[in-house]
Amino acid sequence: MPRQKKQHLKRRKDGRFACRYKNLWFYGDTEDEALQAREEYKDAEKRGELITESPTVAEYALKWLPREKVKSSKQTYKEASILLRKLLDHIGNMQLSDVKASDIKNVYSTEFKDNADSYIKAAAQLYRALFDAAMADGHCKGNPAREKAARPHKGEEAEGHRAITAQEREWIETLCTDHRAHAAVMAMLYAGIRPQEAKALNIDRDVDTKKGLLYVRESVHLASSNQYERTEKLKTKQSRREIPFFPPLKKALEGKSGMLVQSAGGEAVTVQAWRSTWESYVFAMETAINGCQERWWGKKREHKGKKMPPFIRFTVVPYDLRYSFCTMCRDNNVELNTCIHWMGHKDAKMILKIYDEYTPERGKKEAEKLEKSLFGSQNGSQNK
Repeated sequence: MPRQKKQHLKRRKDGRFACRYKNLWFYGDTEDEALQAREEYKDAEKRGELITESPTVAEYALKWLPREKVKSSKQTYKEASILLRKLLDHIGNMQLSDVKASDIKNVYSTEFKDNADSYIKAAAQLYRALFDAAMADGHCKGNPAREKAARPHKGEEAEGHRAITAQEREWIETLCTDHRAHAAVMAMLYAGIRPQEAKALNIDRDVDTKKGLLYVRESVHLASSNQYERTEKLKTKQSRREIPFFPPLKKALEGKSGMLVQSAGGEAVTVQAWRSTWESYVFAMETAINGCQERWWGKKREHKGKKMPPFIRFTVVPYDLRYSFCTMCRDNNVELNTCIHWMGHKDAKMILKIYDEYTPERGKKEAEKLEKSLFGSQNGSQNK
């Protein structure tokens, strides 16, 4: 009797192998494991010993997540685990085949009642992927997370970023220039780099004062709850770019070397060190703006007998600086494709939707331009 030729299987994206029998899929970490699972099913079918119950959501999900997030960072995996735990707390003991759209909807309405819309969307994406995989593995006939009845509610809109005011820009340029955050603040404001790009920027390597260019070559991402990891894998292909070196930034970087963002001890910045650095910068700016710390506001000798105005807060956050750079570019008629390149976007959609807001400065310039175009020649002829 001729020897039966062994069937060869293709490796799936998740690294496993799969084979099929009667519209059912069988999986294994190796080809032999997948084929063995299929043969065991056939043998059980002949003996009448088939188990028709699907696994519980928890049993399947806790094996699925490590496969799904195998290439993710520790922080990304941790965030996905938190979202998955919210689901399992409600339907973890249910069999996959018994889960209905209303069960998924109940998770959203109880676990995500007051969350931001982006957080709810991340959960929905994860749950849909989970049941897509379960359906492909033959554990459920449909995906309850994708049904209309399971659609999550719209969450709270996250507070958007803004262009800083002319007064705030003057404060940034003139106050606290010796603070360790000042150079990074100026780079985000006058080069439009992202905060994660600022944390990876090396002044000696990425700043060419002779050519007048700043190069974005690396970024950082979370490697753990308190550690950043530098990477050349940037947010988009267009994020690797060069940006003109404008005078205020050149002045801020004079005499500086090493990493643009450093901890108080001069080491590579950690998550906590960056948070402390920014809090320290905000504290220093508010003290400089008001002339004293908040705890002494209205209590100093020169304040006595005076009706004191409210203590001025410095409410700028890092991404406001990048936002402001783009707004300044558009206010001063920088050509759109040039602006796209400097910002590191692949097209104009993000700039036109998020950054390209109306400002009084732009309105004034456009009004003057329109008046000159419509009435300039007419006024000239009348005067003549």
